[in-house]
Amino acid sequence: MNPGEIAALTAAVLWTFSSMLWGQVKIPAFTLNACKNVIGCVFIVLHILCVWLIFGTFEFTTNPFDWGWLTLSGLVGIVAGDTLYFRCLQILGPRRALLIACASPLFATMLGYQFLEQQIGLVVLSGILLTVLGVATVVSDRRANVEAPGLLPGNFEVGVALGLLGAVCQAVGGLFSTLGMKGDCGALEATMIRLLIAAIASVVMLMAQWKTRKSFASTFRFEYLKFIVPATAIGTWLGIWLSQIAYKYADLAVAQTLISTCPLFAIPVVWILFGHKATRLAIVGTIVALVGVAMTVQKKEDPTDPVQQQDFDQQSGKVMYSDETWSVSQTPLAERKNW
Repeated sequence: MNPGEIAALTAAVLWTFSSMLWGQVKIPAFTLNACKNVIGCVFIVLHILCVWLIFGTFEFTTNPFDWGWLTLSGLVGIVAGDTLYFRCLQILGPRRALLIACASPLFATMLGYQFLEQQIGLVVLSGILLTVLGVATVVSDRRANVEAPGLLPGNFEVGVALGLLGAVCQAVGGLFSTLGMKGDCGALEATMIRLLIAAIASVVMLMAQWKTRKSFASTFRFEYLKFIVPATAIGTWLGIWLSQIAYKYADLAVAQTLISTCPLFAIPVVWILFGHKATRLAIVGTIVALVGVAMTVQKKEDPTDPVQQQDFDQQSGKVMYSDETWSVSQTPLAERKNW
């Protein structure tokens, strides 16, 4: 597995825990997202300060063109996508909301093929479909009916529609992130840009109305912050940073598929936290999805495959990493600072 694939799976684990915490907060979805973005910016600034203290410098290398792509990514993927996901989560519960999110890899595959010229082989495509099928099986069993938080209930069909729109936004946001990191922009810098833009945009929209302004101020109470702060730390700060690493070093479709495996990790978490044991159907779905993940990240043997080539093209400025040869020691120190 290359670093992008490892980062994607780690992000999935973190987002599993953060989803459980988000479901415990009785706050309107957009207000919750704005609060999360502001706190996430604080974490990412502290992260950059730590990098600066350790390495003595932190270089901002993003050009204005890439800033534009990352700005769009923050608006579409974080402001719109996360808000839609939060509302879907409030209506359907964590496992069903994550089921709808499983559509994201399919959209990402189409976008990567259309706009990034990323060729997905038959084995990898089959792995993506198996992963989506397995995850869908896991979260569609009958026990999902009792897992809706019930804090801000809504219509089931509306929840499904919002979840699908959120999946589209996540895929489009991933596409914009990939385009924004084609140059010298590192994952940490990209995370800062996306979160900063998302925080500014969401707070400005909230402050435009008195009613939402009051609800935003109420989110900074201990009864909410005890869930929001840890969820933001693991899901927003670390989760988005790892997802940026995934988008930079893995194909868009592969990264989005691995990120969408959250429901597999949710099985033991839901059992431990809420006492809901996995059914046989969920276990079968987990096995199917794990086979799909193995197929998705399998090492390709074709030496002409551009995904495997470790080649720097002076004209296009693209860097390709090989699964077999990549290592941290081969990565320039300046680039490691931006992780």
